[in-house]
Amino acid sequence: MLHKKTLLFAAFSAAFFSTTMTQANAAVVASLKPLGFIASAIADGVTPTEVLLPDGASEHDYALRPSDAKRLRNADLVVWIGPEMEAFMDKTATAFPESKKVTISMLPGVKPLLIKGADDDEHDHDHDHGTAEKGDEDHHHGEYNMHLWLSPEIARLSAVAIHDKLVELMPQSRAKL
Repeated sequence: MLHKKTLLFAAFSAAFFSTTMTQANAAVVASLKPLGFIASAIADGVTPTEVLLPDGASEHDYALRPSDAKRLRNADLVVWIGPEMEAFMDKTATAFPESKKVTISMLPGVKPLLIKGADDDEHDHDHDHGTAEKGDEDHHHGEYNMHLWLSPEIARLSAVAIHDKLVELMPQSRAKL
């Protein structure tokens, strides 16, 4: 009798863990925490959301670890701003299929909302990325200020794009999204 209960428990455990493991591979991976918050709000209850950049790390000098590359390969959807902000992801994200990623800087409607030249022309020395040792003079994002999460309208456009891409990728979850 004890042997049957042990086998039954093992079978239920295996079924539970295989379901959990399948779900863990079906994830949204966001490059930065602000994008992770938006993606998590959209994907809540449908699929897990992970943030690639660890707490305390800077997107300006981060290097992908092998575990990061694996998380990206296993992701159903990758959400990032673009190569101007996350140079550490450029090679990996460019190789990722367009059908499985959302590049926020490339969304229709985002470009007109970008603040031109904020990082390059007039350095805002009060601007802080959370690192005391680096100021604006140590990083540039090209022609536009790529700190897109600071704009409520761009956040809204991002949320819509993430929602639409998840519906496209996981149509069976449409009712939950």
